[in-house]
Amino acid sequence: MIATLSAISAYFITRTSGGPGFPARKLSANPIAAASPTVQPPASAPSAGDVPPSDYANGYDLQPGPYTVSEVADLVLDDANRGKELHVRVFYPDDAGKYPIIVFSHGAGGSQNCCDGLTRHWAGYGYVTIQPTHDDSAVQRRNQGEENIRFMQAVREALKKPARWESRPLDITYVLDALPVIQNRVPGLIGKIDPNAIGVGGHSMGSYTTEAIAGALVDLPGHPARNFADPRVKAVLCLSPQGPSQFGLSDHSFDRISLPYMGMTGSLDSLGPVASPAWHKTPFERSQPGDKYHLFIEGANHMSFITPRTALPGGAEKGQAIFGYTNSASLAFWDAYLKGDARAKSYLQSSALEKSSHGAVKISRR
Repeated sequence: MIATLSAISAYFITRTSGGPGFPARKLSANPIAAASPTVQPPASAPSAGDVPPSDYANGYDLQPGPYTVSEVADLVLDDANRGKELHVRVFYPDDAGKYPIIVFSHGAGGSQNCCDGLTRHWAGYGYVTIQPTHDDSAVQRRNQGEENIRFMQAVREALKKPARWESRPLDITYVLDALPVIQNRVPGLIGKIDPNAIGVGGHSMGSYTTEAIAGALVDLPGHPARNFADPRVKAVLCLSPQGPSQFGLSDHSFDRISLPYMGMTGSLDSLGPVASPAWHKTPFERSQPGDKYHLFIEGANHMSFITPRTALPGGAEKGQAIFGYTNSASLAFWDAYLKGDARAKSYLQSSALEKSSHGAVKISRR
């Protein structure tokens, strides 16, 4: 039965379908954003009202961003209070200026090496992105001596072990505590971090991590309704949000979430009897109203939000389209709530994405 369920899950993870999507384009997943000459900091960018949402027939800022981007592939931080090392990956703009911070949390069993089609793209538009590797990572566990650990074993253990649930939001809070350390250890980052504009995002179990940081209450053994909320965070993004009855979340865990929130799921984002598209919508429905967005993407599976790749023949174009919708909506969300960009907020409030996706994307707001 386990083998059958795994095969079915693998099929849905790699299967993609959906609307016609945006016209073919070069997504900003390349190592260096193609910009010549390099633009100046955001003060010289077009004003928020210069471009109305109707001009986004090809998506919101999907071309490579105006900033060239540098990467720190693996920075090791020492969390002395918890007696652990935390590995992080960092992308940042090369230009002078202060930039908002986005901390992005990987899914169960993953690592800091995921999702650079998103995080590098955001950096190209003027963000510093930081990706920690959590304790459930299969790669990290192998590097620490568990040579026989397999990815699916790491995923199963992450689902069952409350210690993993607790450590993840604590990792995010530690990264925020360590921002001055990160800045000082990366010469290219000195003077570039804006500590007043911080967003947190994640995929799958990383969405659980994000929800906890946003104020979702987590039931841990001996400690019900644990609150991991971090007041420094201004907005949160959940790709395949996590609903109740998993990771210590209950029906009322989300009632206190008041931060600007965006969640994304899809018609194929269902890996079992619990995690249906309706279940993924629970945090949006139960959180406090105001600046809340939920995207439902026809044909999107559990992995569509973090990679355009698909294993099925002929699925490349649709995979690229769905990934484009993710990049458009997420960057507009960050611009609206971390940069205060009225143009981006207007895009989110409009029907531009729904129209340009030919109905593949449906946006709920509250």
